[in-house]
Amino acid sequence: MNAQQTIASRLPAVLVLTAGLAAALAGCERMQQDLEAFNQRLAAQFNGEDAPAATPPADGDATAEAFDRQSVPEPLHLLLPHEVRIHPFTGTRTFDEAGGVRGLDVRVEAKDAYGDMTKAFGDFRFELYAFRANSPDPKGRRLMVWRESLLDPKDNLMHWGGMVARRYQFRLQWDQPIPVGRKLVLTVTFTSPFTERLTDEHVFVSGQ
Repeated sequence: MNAQQTIASRLPAVLVLTAGLAAALAGCERMQQDLEAFNQRLAAQFNGEDAPAATPPADGDATAEAFDRQSVPEPLHLLLPHEVRIHPFTGTRTFDEAGGVRGLDVRVEAKDAYGDMTKAFGDFRFELYAFRANSPDPKGRRLMVWRESLLDPKDNLMHWGGMVARRYQFRLQWDQPIPVGRKLVLTVTFTSPFTERLTDEHVFVSGQ
């Protein structure tokens, strides 16, 4: 086999390798662009500025984020909340020595795709219900609603329990008397421009 025949026989493999390298470089460039855009949005929120608008999804791209959602590049999306959980330490509390400030002491955990504790930037909506016995849905009459926004990094840090607890704490004030021993249902709904809507429900007894 002469030199020309050898080159011709190897040309298809070279073309496949070249195409593969070009696709890989294009993917890396796109990931770098997405990462830079994500960092800009976080920096803008920390500085109190308006974050740049998210890039609308390409036509026909089934995996693209919706326009009102901010896309998060892989693999960073795995570190975002995939689950929220109301911790069993949640219950009714008195927040001052005089007993004049009462309410719920709520502990909430956010877990990433690996099941590890993570930070949650978004809005928390808490709803308190009377307990309804002998029903598939234990939520009876709604008693109270609270909203807490943790999109701002400073507010987020204020509610964070630190490296030991690794969960959020909310002191939700309520001026209504809560009889000891009353069964209640608390729900939490977490919404964020970075993740799907997440919910959890917790049944507890006041005073315990």
